[in-house]
Amino acid sequence: MPPPQPTPEGPPTGKTTSRFRVLAPEMAKIRSSRSPVPPTTPPSASASASAPASAAAYPSPSLPQTQTQTPPQSSPRPNRPSLSSLFRQRYATLPTPIRRTFRVLRILAPIVPIGIFFSEHVLQVMWVRGPSMTPFLNEDYETMHTKSDMVLVNMWPFGGAGWPWERKRRLERGMIVTFRSPANPKHTAIKRVIGLPGDRITTREPCMKASQIVPFNHVWLEGDAEDPKKSLDSNTYGPVSISLITGRVIAVLRPQFRWLKWRDWEKGVVEGDGDHRFGENYRQDVRQRVLKEAVKLERPQIE
Repeated sequence: MPPPQPTPEGPPTGKTTSRFRVLAPEMAKIRSSRSPVPPTTPPSASASASAPASAAAYPSPSLPQTQTQTPPQSSPRPNRPSLSSLFRQRYATLPTPIRRTFRVLRILAPIVPIGIFFSEHVLQVMWVRGPSMTPFLNEDYETMHTKSDMVLVNMWPFGGAGWPWERKRRLERGMIVTFRSPANPKHTAIKRVIGLPGDRITTREPCMKASQIVPFNHVWLEGDAEDPKKSLDSNTYGPVSISLITGRVIAVLRPQFRWLKWRDWEKGVVEGDGDHRFGENYRQDVRQRVLKEAVKLERPQIE
């Protein structure tokens, strides 16, 4: 079968339509001479800049994209100011005198509990009222008593500074101690230790017994006043348990400072009595009423 012959250029017929035409060699030369092919040049900046625009004008077909559903995001919560920031804001608006007062209170806040602990368990200053310890304390009570004596009381339960060799505080005759009164526990009294456990005490008014043996873990306390009616002591409520004793007087601060030495009680010497205002043998009659260790008992110790 012979190959098909190319048709000359002409108008298309109505029966067949062709998308391409085959030109004769002469016609192809004529057309090529009329529209020469432009030389190839590197793309310029304007061409590169217009490329995205042309790409946007004629978008390329894109691949189908899968859409993923994201959970709805909750709106962020508003930041609430803290309590400290609110306090600082309110504090800045306060007047200057009130702010100064707050500063002082802030400084005193840690000092107050330390002071309370120190006064309750270490050292405490007390004022002596009443005539029960005259003339050793409140010497001018009978004449022109205007100011009470001030004493320093050791409240530490281990005696001294609490060193290992002083783990126990022993009570001795002649010591001046503070204690809760058995007649009124809310009242703190101050008296002198006269008798220890096992001592036989010759009592005085208003005690109904002529003599009394101090039981174990108790002491006999009396005031220094000569008149028994001026002192409410063991002659009224009997021996005092050492559990009621709260401290020991170690010094007199006012009106004349002096350290108290309980050992001088047996000698009849009063501390600081250089001119013998209290006599040569202070309260000798009281010591004569004590029969030491009439019954053998262990001495009391505050642990």
